[in-house]
Amino acid sequence: MDDEYIIIGSANINERSMNGGRDTEIAMGAYQPSYLATNKNGARGQIHRFRLSLWYEHLGIYEETFLNPELEGCIKRVHQLAQNNWNRYTGQPLCTCGHLLRYPIEISLDGSITHDPEIFPDTHARIRGSQHLDSWVVRNISASSPLLQSRVTGHSGGSGED
Repeated sequence: MDDEYIIIGSANINERSMNGGRDTEIAMGAYQPSYLATNKNGARGQIHRFRLSLWYEHLGIYEETFLNPELEGCIKRVHQLAQNNWNRYTGQPLCTCGHLLRYPIEISLDGSITHDPEIFPDTHARIRGSQHLDSWVVRNISASSPLLQSRVTGHSGGSGED
């Protein structure tokens, strides 16, 4: 997010790629020592320009706020654009104008998961996939980290006392 380091790889976020035993993936990382985030003008090298190019391709728009992706205003704007793309994608007629969409789930502080709609409109695949996702999140993610546990479940973890 700081335009200083880039990781490019072939991994996908799907079961086959993340399983670890059924797919071969490759990745590489790079940085430009002359264009560090600590420089007076920040990291404004080819990595920065490449990210801006990717964001333009996926968001369909360039805005000056994209120059500083670490700022809250930029993060909120990207979320807003992703939500707008989701709204167009789920509208009538179906429009896949933007490549970046917000994934349609919400995880509350108590760990409950809500979603709207039930299925993706173009594939009819279920949004949540498994009926057991709520318990999996609480069991596997929140239990692995006291901080995550407190964020997902609302409990501090550790000793069992709140």
